[in-house]
Amino acid sequence: MSRRRGRFLVLEGLDGAGTTTQSRLLAERLRREGRRVHLTAEPSGGPVGALIRQVLRGRVAGGGGEGFDPSALALLFAADRLDHHAAEIAPRLAEGADVISDRYTLSSLAYQSLTTGDPAWVERLNARAPAPDLTLFLRVRPAVAGRRRFAESGSRELYEVPAFQRRVARAYQRSLALLRRRGERVALVDGEGPVEAVAEAVHAAAIGA
Repeated sequence: MSRRRGRFLVLEGLDGAGTTTQSRLLAERLRREGRRVHLTAEPSGGPVGALIRQVLRGRVAGGGGEGFDPSALALLFAADRLDHHAAEIAPRLAEGADVISDRYTLSSLAYQSLTTGDPAWVERLNARAPAPDLTLFLRVRPAVAGRRRFAESGSRELYEVPAFQRRVARAYQRSLALLRRRGERVALVDGEGPVEAVAEAVHAAAIGA
């Protein structure tokens, strides 16, 4: 008998929307229900992902000590994504495990489209990344997401600036429309409620995938 392929589920949203918490809670609940689950995230734990994390934290600068080039960073995200899928996601799916990823292509379509100013180019860069079975988008207003981020930590990464996050929120809406036009499955979840209530809504959407 052939092994059943697992489901590839992605959680997306603004920084502070709760994607990391909700990814973990969804994985824990599916495991309790008897499913095999592999939890992962982007940037990945691979070599390219490690470099991206250093750039986001300001520990790696661009040429001449200047800021890292946005187009170069977009290329790194796309490269990390293909490596992440080939090395980690696809093998787990083939083994029959569900894979839950905290961020995937939609993040690049929102963030890197803004930083490079070329959404069409970013879309082409990520065209070879296999689509998830379902993208769960946590809807949280930028002001709410900002309060959550700074309640957890006073430090800021590259993209965690309030004015930029408001632009990212608009870019996410455009990018979600693009996914729908491409026929990808998207579920919108109100991410502003209590953690437990959001987790229930995420689980309900996931099991319906």
